[in-house]
Amino acid sequence: MPAGAVAKAHYHEGIETITFLLEGTCKVYYGDDLGKPVEVQAGEQCFVAASVPHAPRNESGEPCTWAVAHSSGSDQDGLILTPDLDVKLAARFA
Repeated sequence: MPAGAVAKAHYHEGIETITFLLEGTCKVYYGDDLGKPVEVQAGEQCFVAASVPHAPRNESGEPCTWAVAHSSGSDQDGLILTPDLDVKLAARFA
């Protein structure tokens, strides 16, 4: 994930997500309105419960690399984009 990149806010209906950060540092915003940030460092994992909105945002200034697994086996299963949350997240950093 390039420095400064932000994933589109989304959730996976009924599907859990586990990520492992291979290198770099990245924040993941999650929850209603993406109001809960967690900073993930290389070597750490991040669990996102089923149907919870989330959006990784690389604020570190360096690229980061994720390994991602979903309980369904596919990152596209149950994928629901939430453009309203993209707007709210972007407004916090405007």
